[in-house]
Amino acid sequence: MNGEKVLCVTVLTFGPLAETLGWKRKELEFTQNTRIGEAVAILGLHSMQWKGLLFAVNGVQCSSETTLQTGDELALLPPVSGG
Repeated sequence: MNGEKVLCVTVLTFGPLAETLGWKRKELEFTQNTRIGEAVAILGLHSMQWKGLLFAVNGVQCSSETTLQTGDELALLPPVSGG
């Protein structure tokens, strides 16, 4: 990551999002000061943000502008549809 400080985050995915990515839990590295929206884009899920994707860091719902810290647990919560 080009000499920038690196932070390690546990990313959790659920439902169809986990199926799309092929994993439910993964330790990922991002550069310091990475916001959730940037992490989502790195994962190739940028378009999901506009389809109701929600985020939680350490169990607290937050926005895509939230800055990640090393040791955080980021949950990516896909929109729920019922019928």
